[in-house]
Amino acid sequence: MKIFTSLMLNKFFYVLFFLTFSLCAQAVDSELNLTETSWQQGLQKVWRDDIQFHGFLSQGLFSTTGNNIYGNSKNSVSAGLTEIGLNVSYQALNNLSFAVQGLYRRAGQRTGDWGEVSLDFAFVDLNFLNFRDGRMGVRGGRVKNPWGLYNETRDVAFTHPTISLPLTYFDRSRTLFLSMDGGQFYADYNTAIGVFSFKFNYGFIQADDPELLQSIVLDPNIPGHLESKSSFITHLSYETVDRDFMFAFSYADVRLTYIEHGGFDPYAGLEGEIDALMFSGQYNGERFSFTGEYSLHWNRMRGLMQDNSPVSEMWYVQAGYRVLDNLQIMLRYDSYVQNKYDKKGESFHANTGLPAHLMFTQDIVVGVRWDITPAWMLRAEYQRVHGASAVSLLDNPNIMDLALNWNVYALQLAFRF
Repeated sequence: MKIFTSLMLNKFFYVLFFLTFSLCAQAVDSELNLTETSWQQGLQKVWRDDIQFHGFLSQGLFSTTGNNIYGNSKNSVSAGLTEIGLNVSYQALNNLSFAVQGLYRRAGQRTGDWGEVSLDFAFVDLNFLNFRDGRMGVRGGRVKNPWGLYNETRDVAFTHPTISLPLTYFDRSRTLFLSMDGGQFYADYNTAIGVFSFKFNYGFIQADDPELLQSIVLDPNIPGHLESKSSFITHLSYETVDRDFMFAFSYADVRLTYIEHGGFDPYAGLEGEIDALMFSGQYNGERFSFTGEYSLHWNRMRGLMQDNSPVSEMWYVQAGYRVLDNLQIMLRYDSYVQNKYDKKGESFHANTGLPAHLMFTQDIVVGVRWDITPAWMLRAEYQRVHGASAVSLLDNPNIMDLALNWNVYALQLAFRF
């Protein structure tokens, strides 16, 4: 069945690519048939209206007890989370546009002392059907993955509720759902009862991430790296006419293979497949907001000694209240277990000798957000954490010393233009 599905998806994208290329060529022929004078006028208009630049930056400070996050934060202060992005978009034709964004990110030891620069997204967007009640189109290149409510803008501090995203957006495996090299089909349709939106991504994820590999094998000395096989992620959402309520369903089928690094490698032959789904719901009132998401991951890892087919369960509920127009408070409860059939990690500890709390995390988050101006934002937050499944093993190389109960104190300053 999976082979049949894969073949059908490949054929679908070949047809979609051919259709996209044909429509794009027709659009260029029809819209670029210009006189010399109109071309000169159009060139002046491009710089004034059609090219846009936007950017953002954020800097976080963290102090913790028990475990490190974003560098050496335990009983100290770490400035180890820095994110800077710059994007450019160009509306070439009425239905054809281009967009690219570069991202600098420093996130503790997972990105090194100097951080890393990456291509966050870069795609061409062809809107081949645009009518009064909706639109349809395709994007090709490196596209953001539509996972849950916050993934597509997870590095832009202004767009998510807290300094650290809920545990359903597991930071140790962020590359699994961050973006994809391939294509996206999208469609929006407005009805009398609300707006329906659909996105379908197909391609290859960014799997060559030491943090992702370590979250799977729990070995800081593994020599090889992961590569992606063809994968897909899809997202369907509904928003009421008054925009007070939003509901969404996301599904992902991610395939991975391990590339060994010379000589004898005990992990040679490791392959993985992750089927994941997420249900999302959100209410946004004038002052009060409420959000909840629930996610399951069926993880099948071939080539590991320990349980190679755990089912991970993640969920949270979150409430926010706008005290003033520019001042908000927030409360969230998070839960994440690596294996829903071993929620306390007892079987994991018996089989491996490693701490049982590597298999779960629950936390309570209290935060406040102050929008100083439309361009500047300041956040402060406190987390009480039970468990250690979400901590970075690069920031905490001694697994046996991981604390069960610990605290996080955080500040973040963000700017956008």
